[in-house]
Formats: sequence, C-alpha cells, structure tokens
Amino acid sequence: MSAYLLNFLAIGTQYLCSVGLILICILMGFHLYVMRIRKTDRHATVTDPSEQDDPAAEKPPEENSEEMEDGEEPIAVLPAPGGNLIRGRYNKSFTAKLMQSSDPVKQYYVDLANELFAYEKVRNRISWTNSSFYIGRKVVSKFSIRGKTLYLYLALDPKDFLNSKYFVIDESAVKRYEAVPLGMKVKSGRGVKFGKELIEILMQQSGAARSEGKVECVKLSDYPYDTTINLLERGLIKLKTEEGQPPTDSDSPIREEFERREQVSVSEVGDLISDEVAVSFIEETEEAEETVFSKPKGIINIDTLSKNYQANETVTLESLKEKKLIGNSVNHVKVLARGILNKPLIVKMPEFSVDAVKMILLTGGKAIRLKTKRQ
Repeated sequence: MSAYLLNFLAIGTQYLCSVGLILICILMGFHLYVMRIRKTDRHATVTDPSEQDDPAAEKPPEENSEEMEDGEEPIAVLPAPGGNLIRGRYNKSFTAKLMQSSDPVKQYYVDLANELFAYEKVRNRISWTNSSFYIGRKVVSKFSIRGKTLYLYLALDPKDFLNSKYFVIDESAVKRYEAVPLGMKVKSGRGVKFGKELIEILMQQSGAARSEGKVECVKLSDYPYDTTINLLERGLIKLKTEEGQPPTDSDSPIREEFERREQVSVSEVGDLISDEVAVSFIEETEEAEETVFSKPKGIINIDTLSKNYQANETVTLESLKEKKLIGNSVNHVKVLARGILNKPLIVKMPEFSVDAVKMILLTGGKAIRLKTKRQ
C-alpha cells in the first residue's frame, strides 16, 4: 500500500513541476510580448510608415541633391538645343516637372486638383514654380514638386495638426507659402486620402460649397511625357551656364561627353557617362507601326542581345520573337543592363534602364524609345 502511495506522490509531484514550468514559460512570454508592444508604441506613429514618411527625415530643399524647389538642378554636363552639350544646370517649370514625373505622381496631382475644383468658385493658375488654387483673390492651395515628390500646401494653420496622422510641415517661415503654411508630402494613395480630408476641412473653414455632380477639370492626359530637349524648345525648361546665365553663341559647347569603344561591361558604365547625358541621347519615334501595347510585359538583357545579333543590326520586338528570345504573347519589353556588349546595336524598345542605354551608346549604337499605347 505504501509503495502505491509513494509512486502516486512521485507522479503527482512530477506533474505539478511540469505544469509549473509551463506556466512560468507562458508568463515570461507574455511579459516579453507586453514589453515589445510598449516599445513599439513609443516609436511607431502610423501603421505603415512607408506610405506616410516623416518630413523630419527629409533634408531641406537647399540640401536636397536631386533638385531644389525652384527648379534649379546641380551643375552637370547637359544637352542643349542643336545637339550640343553645355556645362550648366536646368531650371524646370512646375509643368515640365509634372510632365516628366512618374504616372503615380501625376495621378496624385490630378486627384487632389480635381478635389479642389469640386468646390464652387475655385480657379487655378500655374506659374513657373507652383500650381496655385484661388477662391476669389485668396490663394487657398498650392502644389510643388521637389525631386520626385509632390507637395501639397493649404491655407490651414499647421499648429492645429501637429502630432496628428497627417505629418504636416510648417512652411510659415517661407515667404512663398505664407498664405498656405500647411505643407505635406504626397507619396501614396494614403497621402491623397489625407490631402482630401484636409481640403474638406479647409473648404469648411472657408465657407465654400461643394459643386453638384462630378467635376473633372484635370486629366492625366493633360501632362504627357516630353523629352528635355523638346521642353527646352517649348520654354518650359531653361538652361543656364555655370555662371547662371543663358547660354550664348560664345559659350563653348562640349561636342562629346564620352568616347566610343568596341566593348563595355555593365560594371564600368557608371564611370564613363553620366545619367543625364545618357538619357538625353535616347531617341523618340512616332512611327505608327512601332506602337506597342503595354501588356504582357517582358525583359531582355544587353548581353543576350550581344550574343544573338550582329553589329549594327536593329533589335525590335518582332526580331526578338523570331529569335525566340521572348514569348509570342509579350508586347512590351524593357531592356536591362547585364554582362558585356561588344558591338553597336540599334535597339527599338518601349523601355530601357539607364545603364542599358549607356552600354548601347558607348559601343556606338542607338537607343530608340517607342511610343506606348495602353489597352
């Protein structure tokens, strides 16, 4: 009897120890989880930080290497009308920057501009640096583009929205934005949503009534992409020399920024030709038979072209299919840089990476961008 009792007590004690260890592990795990949540709460302000960036993390315009807000870019060797290259900088208008922006940035502007136009008596004027919206004589909103980012400014007090979900920027110290001191970056669909919410608050404070029915005054097609050379000729981009003056006949043009070579590898192109010059040498075509559809898409690498084409041969979508380098259903191809190119090629494609263009140019070829028609 005593043996059974001792055996029972031993099993019971072992069971209790196991349960106790399990409970201790659960409590420790719960404690670590709570500590992690508290730490996250102290440092996180939005659910998805990638969609609404903290403006404090961005350098001020005068330190931004991409482009200053007034359109001035860093000094570089740049293409000028007539095929020359001049050492200087571009001054891009708001319209030019919008035309050369990505489709998402253009769509953000279209959505927010149409939201402003949805209210009665709102009118728009586009200057060199900004797109401004007025009610009567009062400016209620402005847009600018810095680098690749769209900025929205509103006639609201930024102090009313500090520590809010909107991540506003106080621009009251900047003379250009004294009347519209609340600024915000628009980098995602969430940014557009927040912008519309702030516009609604602005219009309520201004006593503006919303128009009846759907209003669409601005369209994506109003701002089609155009090349820098064309925009220079249209007066939407200005070219200045290093001294800050427009180029004249007395300025010495740089005829050649790079030397042609028989062979080039992707690893060395960055040191041989600048991005600006490479992009300026991309040719455009209006040939109707070269028009392509946007889907389905495919890619082709430069070294693949080098192995499958002869010197001075023309690369087209049709020839890629004939050589079985892409599928028959692919109708939009992007050319990517890879490996080595050892011959000049004439490449007609709707899309190129910058390094791929450099490889084509450095070996004496041509990069011709096709116009794209969407289904």
